[in-house]
Formats: sequence, C-alpha cells, structure tokens
Amino acid sequence: MNYPLELTVMLYHYVRDRGDDAEAGSGIPGMSVRAFEAQLDELSKQHTFTTWPDVRAALQEGKPIPSSACLLTFDDGVIDHYVNVFKILRDRHISGLFFVMNRCEREGLILAHKIHFLLARLGLTGLREAIWEKLNSEQRERFTQAEKRYQLKYPPVSLDNRINLLKAVLQRDLSLEADPLLRSLFEIHIGSENGAAQKYYLNSEQIREMAAGGMHFGGHSQNHPWFDWIDAETRASEIKASAEWLQQIEPGPWAFAYPYGGLSEDSPKLLKNQGFVAAFTTKTQLRHSDPYFIGRLDGEEFAQDGQGYA
Repeated sequence: MNYPLELTVMLYHYVRDRGDDAEAGSGIPGMSVRAFEAQLDELSKQHTFTTWPDVRAALQEGKPIPSSACLLTFDDGVIDHYVNVFKILRDRHISGLFFVMNRCEREGLILAHKIHFLLARLGLTGLREAIWEKLNSEQRERFTQAEKRYQLKYPPVSLDNRINLLKAVLQRDLSLEADPLLRSLFEIHIGSENGAAQKYYLNSEQIREMAAGGMHFGGHSQNHPWFDWIDAETRASEIKASAEWLQQIEPGPWAFAYPYGGLSEDSPKLLKNQGFVAAFTTKTQLRHSDPYFIGRLDGEEFAQDGQGYA
C-alpha cells in the first residue's frame, strides 16, 4: 500500500430516539435517528461509501479505493446498532463496520456503560456524591489527586468537561475500585446489571443477522480498558479475546478499535500477532500513514441537531 491512505472514517456510538427500543427508558442520550439519516444524506453527496473488505484490500494488496471513500464504523456493540442502524444501512445498501466486545451477559456492563446509566439516573452531582461516600480515606486522596491532574485536560468550565473529568478518574486511576462500587450503585438505583447487559448489547442472533445482511465486525477488547493505562500482558490478553470472538463471526484478517481511543506503542505488534491488519483511533484524521493508527471523525459532533436528542 502506498501511504498515506486517504479515507474518511466516521465513528458512531448511540443512535437512538427517546423512548425507542434502544433507549428503552434508560435516559442515556444519543444521536437521533433523524440526525443520523440526515448525515448519511450529506455524506452520500460528498463521498462514496466503501466497505471493510475494500479497505482491507487497499491496505494489504494496494487495490485502489475512491478518492472520496467513506467508511462507517460503530463502537461498543450496543443494541442501537441492530434496532436502528442496521435497518437504515441495509435499506440504503451501505455496509458498516461494527466493533464489538467479547462479552457475555453474566459479565455485566463495562465500566463506561455503568457510568452512562448512573449519570442518566443520578446526574453528575448525585453520582459523584454517591461514589465519594463509598470511598475510604486513601481512595479519596487518590481521587482528589487524579482530579487535579485531569483538570488540565478537562477544566471544569462546562458540564461536558465536568463529566469527562469524573469519567477520567473512574476509568483510569480508580478503575479497579470503581467497577464493583458502580455495580453496587447500579443494583441500588437501577436494578439487575446482568439483566440490563442482556438488553443493552448485541446478541449472537442479531450479529448473525447483521453479518448476513452485509455488515462486518471488528474487535474492541473484552473489558474496554484504556490501552495506555494497562500493562502489555493485559493488552495482549484483551486483543486475544477479540480475536477468539471474531473467529466465530467472520474470516480474518480483521480490524480493531482502541477502547476510548487509548494508544500504546506496542499495540501494532500485539494486534498483528493475533490476525489484525488495521486499528482505528478516535483522533480526527483524513490521511493515514499507519494502518494501526487510522483516524476517525466523530459523527455525533457533526450531527445537524446537536449532541443527543434532548
């Protein structure tokens, strides 16, 4: 392949309307279905939609793709992708690339999604206070120090920044303590976490139907950790879990999406060892010089009616 590769890659998470089968009363906002379809209309005027196999052929064999090529990608394997996205893409004869975690319902929700549910139920102040109450003095000190560090990146001048500040502390410095703590809060304020996970993530039947309908799948780890926070052995384990899951879904080689967009220098080697030929970041980028660090544009940031549906 002659680099840089010119390719517009769009990234999406939640695509839902208030009260539909994806939102399901959770209160977790997302890009509205109307905004998603409007964005596809606009993208179709400027780009030619391409598929993961075509991108893979360009990367491996140097086969050309249109100069205006656009690949649609979707992270986390949430139910939105079957309830709303799949039907829209199928009707438009577009193929998407869906990055799904290797999880079963008894493992519950990943840490990030527990945070989403609890933020929607308790609000930022309520969730922070509930967490603070359950921390011991040593954990509170670590929480406070981490908050001070992350304030450089997320100065608490807006609600979004204050939410991202709390997420950074919980998903990184206090991730080991936060997971069981948030599980407890989930059971108190919402109900069964495993029951929620069963309805929240794509199941094997839905994935098979999507694959039969022209969709493709990639790896997204098992536990969705920050790759720049965990050690090399854990990164290798997370990548291997994705490869083992994908072997049951479609033939490789495959693509991978870094959880949270967290990057590490050894990731390309670890991914290559498990049969991945490309990996996608969350960095805004249209020209790509390394197949293991392909940038993407966040579709929700370009939504015509703004973030969420509220």
